[in-house]
Amino acid sequence: MGDRLMPQRPAHQLVEFLTAVSAHERADGVTGAAAELAAEQFGAEIGAVIVGDALVAAVGFGAAAPPATELMRAEAGSETLALPGLGTCHVAIAGWEGDRPGRLLVARLDEPFTPDECNLLLGMARVLGLALRGAAALETERTLGAERERQARERLALLASLRERHRLLEVLLDIQRSISHRKPLPDVLSAITSGVSGLLGGCPVALVLDDPLDPERPIVAATTAGGERSETELAIVATAAARTATTPSADGALAASVHINGARAGALVAMASAGFDHAQLGMLDAFAEHASLALTDARTVEAMEEAFHDSLTGLPNRALFLDRLQHALDVAARRRTELCVLFVDLDRFKAVNDSIGHAAGDELLRAAAERLSDCTRAADTAARFGGDEFAVLLEDDGRGVQPDAVADRIIAAMRRPFEVEGKEVFIGATVGIAHAHDASLGPDELLRNADLAMYRAKKAGGNRAATYATEMRTALLARIELEADLRHALERDELSLVYQPVVELESGRTVGVEALARWAHPTRGMIPPLTFIPVAEEIGVIGAIGRWVLSEACGQLAAWRRLAPGLVLNVNLSAVQLRDDRLAGDVEQALRAHGLPGEALTLEITESMLLSGDEDTAARLRRLKALGLSIAVDDFGTGYSSLSYLKQFPVDALKIDKTFVDTVARSTADSTLARTIVELGRGMRLETIAEGIETVEQLERLRMLDCELGQGYHFSVPLAGAELTAYLEQTLEDERRAA
Repeated sequence: MGDRLMPQRPAHQLVEFLTAVSAHERADGVTGAAAELAAEQFGAEIGAVIVGDALVAAVGFGAAAPPATELMRAEAGSETLALPGLGTCHVAIAGWEGDRPGRLLVARLDEPFTPDECNLLLGMARVLGLALRGAAALETERTLGAERERQARERLALLASLRERHRLLEVLLDIQRSISHRKPLPDVLSAITSGVSGLLGGCPVALVLDDPLDPERPIVAATTAGGERSETELAIVATAAARTATTPSADGALAASVHINGARAGALVAMASAGFDHAQLGMLDAFAEHASLALTDARTVEAMEEAFHDSLTGLPNRALFLDRLQHALDVAARRRTELCVLFVDLDRFKAVNDSIGHAAGDELLRAAAERLSDCTRAADTAARFGGDEFAVLLEDDGRGVQPDAVADRIIAAMRRPFEVEGKEVFIGATVGIAHAHDASLGPDELLRNADLAMYRAKKAGGNRAATYATEMRTALLARIELEADLRHALERDELSLVYQPVVELESGRTVGVEALARWAHPTRGMIPPLTFIPVAEEIGVIGAIGRWVLSEACGQLAAWRRLAPGLVLNVNLSAVQLRDDRLAGDVEQALRAHGLPGEALTLEITESMLLSGDEDTAARLRRLKALGLSIAVDDFGTGYSSLSYLKQFPVDALKIDKTFVDTVARSTADSTLARTIVELGRGMRLETIAEGIETVEQLERLRMLDCELGQGYHFSVPLAGAELTAYLEQTLEDERRAA
């Protein structure tokens, strides 16, 4: 390939390698550059990249096809490799892990690779793995961008169609106004059943409609039998399903058919132990005719369908499900049979719906509803409650209900890929199971128990089932109490701040402090931020807590800057705060209220917030930067950021995650990534801050790497305001004595 590489510092070579491969936005460009640069830097004839089970890039073979079989057969630890046309070569191989693991290979003829060269190749392989993940993330963004453009075009076309439909509906509405001066349909139907019952001496009466989607289970549209299902009403429903004409029966039941546009749609049913005379028979028939007139109106028919079925999937809705659940509970109590409810929530549906568009999301919901129905028996009821929530009622048909088996079928069915608009889409399902062991349970409570079990399964990672247990309600009550207490924590003065010094590593001088929130609960004791900050985000109080942290910390900083004029305050932002358009105004107000310049404040955001950010995020960060403050990326190296993201957002500093600092003093290989981050920061003119320094060895190693700042227990634990004041006074006194 050329002359042997001139000696360079390994870190410089890694930065050069990272810069070269990260300059490419596509994976093929990344791997091609990696193979070529690796061969060049090691003076090797051959360079190759293998990802998974495929040779994706190779240099050194000219116009001939690379010997893929021989190259892929080489494993880590091999020292020689026989290649067609070249003979036996010295080889070095280094791999990386991740979603798509791979290997970086170089081969040369003249001499074996040294251990230092192998360590350098290992660093290059890890850098290549990071670069490939970054390229994959960019490719995903490009795909999503194209999809958003397509969705925008579809929405414009749909808007035009809706405008046409709206004009048509206005014309139809003008026609309907002439016939729509009547009460709402439920009132009309209720008046019919109440009128019949009153004229027949208060006997039970029901208007029962056929369900075309489930002919075996008619819909009770109106009844005088009361809220709870009785033996009398059950008999009415059975009678309505069987009779089609005005004919008294031996059991005293009478049914008169009702029609919609001339087709039978159900029956008006009454039951009296004393039977009916001819006048009463005619009266029931007359009321049935009035019910037919009300139901024949097209607007009323549509309202009836919407009242009991989900318009998108055709499944029963919550109202019909609860009606059937009450019916089933009555039957199970009388027969002493088993019954349970499954609450089903689709995993990742919101993210998929946001990415593929609502029209495609509706198609996905319809397909999910079909699979759900396929997982149940004819005796069961599957319903959609709205959004991505479904429920299943399992009744004992003599073979038991087997809820665990049904839940497993549902989870397996939802795990299989869906084809939506020609694309494969992956979601999942989480299922909560609740048994009706207690006869006193009502439909709403049983459904709440299933919902609670689903919530517990979702918290455990989703894509699984959980069965309701009493302790779940106890845990839920504890969570509700925690949320309620957190809402009042500020006004009760339970929140406080502690501060951890940020130190200049070369001089040991304290140059900043990071503000950390603490919650001293009156009965639970100290609650860590990792517990209460996510809760604050979920219940919507993180904004108020964030403003309090800014004001409190800025006030304390103003006092400290009289001791140490250049002291800088670091404050963490949550993802919810970063999405708030009021954030820049809140920060500006806190700075102005305490007479602080913008450069006195650094706001810390996580690497994942950068990855999920968009142009709106970049705009909010630019508004913050306009105040003169700095932006630091916290926990850098744990996510999938790339040079392109660091260039897209106005970032000033990188905080090296504690996981890298923990191993930095072990060996040269273990410090490679920390060194790379420091070199990357220097190359992009970004300050580097090491988190979690706990030992002298870590400090010395980071100094050797030229890391600028650091914090951790080696310098100080987080301190209360008064304690940090004493700390600053002591460190300033020590500095004066040393001078």
